Amino acid sequence: MSALERYGDRSLRIGDAERTALSELLRSSVDRGYLTLEEYEKRVGVLMEAKTLGDAEEVLDDLPTYQQILDANEPDSLGTPPWVKWLWFGISIPIGINLGVWLILLGTVGPVYFWPVWVIVPLLVVAGSLTVAERTIMRPAEEKRRRERRQRQRYRR
Repeated sequence: MSALERYGDRSLRIGDAERTALSELLRSSVDRGYLTLEEYEKRVGVLMEAKTLGDAEEVLDDLPTYQQILDANEPDSLGTPPWVKWLWFGISIPIGINLGVWLILLGTVGPVYFWPVWVIVPLLVVAGSLTVAERTIMRPAEEKRRRERRQRQRYRR
């Protein structure tokens, strides 16, 4: 994803502040030896004439410095999705109720067979299996799709 795309559509107009910041990026590319002074002057001219984000990005795409900025602005890896958190919250309710009833019986009646195991184990197996599947199958697949989408967006320009 482009750093300029955070503003949305690449056809949006840019102002003097964006042009100044991007011309500084071009100047630093000259300092690092990626551009000659002639290339710098041509690109700054194009940049100052640019009216949209897409026009401005055309003079930056082939610069390693700009690519480093794009890579630094890529989103972090996916976190735990809300449905997994809600799944664990949801199974904690029947587990808590059953343990509470068992503890009450234990306190009033005396030693009682640990029957909540028949509720706890199946719920933990199902929730654990779904969590493992999300982390080992679903999350890597989604991260792969996100990487491919970013690559297509970069090459489309």
